Amino acid sequence: MMKITKYLSLSILKSRFMVSYGFILFILCSGLFFLSNDMDKAIIGIHNVLLILVPLVVMIYSVSQIYQSNDFIRLLLTQPIKRKVIFYSQYISNTLVLLLVQTIPIALSLILFSDGTYLFPIILNLVFLTFIFSSISSLIAYKINEKVRGIGITIFLGIYFLAIYDGLILLIIQLMSDYPIEKYGILLSLFNPIDLCRILFIFKMDISALMGLTGAIMEKFIGSGLGSLIIYATLFLWAVIPLVFAAKLFNKKDY
Repeated sequence: MMKITKYLSLSILKSRFMVSYGFILFILCSGLFFLSNDMDKAIIGIHNVLLILVPLVVMIYSVSQIYQSNDFIRLLLTQPIKRKVIFYSQYISNTLVLLLVQTIPIALSLILFSDGTYLFPIILNLVFLTFIFSSISSLIAYKINEKVRGIGITIFLGIYFLAIYDGLILLIIQLMSDYPIEKYGILLSLFNPIDLCRILFIFKMDISALMGLTGAIMEKFIGSGLGSLIIYATLFLWAVIPLVFAAKLFNKKDY
């Protein structure tokens, strides 16, 4: 497993996309510090960039990488190697390389231009987002055989988590404003990992005005301490459950 993971990781690292992506992230994050005189505003901006850019890039790149490696997978399947070894080697290599390429520029910009106070919560959210959307991408790629259709669904899901989901929740709450449904907003927020990462970060910064609707509801009815524990547990499930189903699909997939 280690040999396959190492080979795949080195192959991915050699791509021009990874170098360009890391460079763009560093320029974006560093530029926000120069555009704002307030360090906290710059850090919030960096986290917002992370919430928008990372899920889309991780999903699209991971799905494309899986489709492009079909021939290599067929070659490995002709060898006396267990399918679960091939699956987890590919998942780990894709996820860890993406995590490395994203972590280094973001961490470097925070270390160079800030006091590093919010370095850990930002990197922690980055880890969660990378693993979660890499797992979701694996599930899509092994479920759908057509590359164009798979990428299309991936893009739609990315937009759904980033914008459509929050709009639907707001619409539901407005339509049912006469009923005490605020507590149900907590449950609804658990179905969007991007919202959970945003709420978790704002809990760390203790800026209730920027929490958004679901974050304010969660702080009101649960509190930031218990709310953080619930979010951590939910994010862990978001990473594990799609991965388990993706592994089952890979084991049954006919190459």
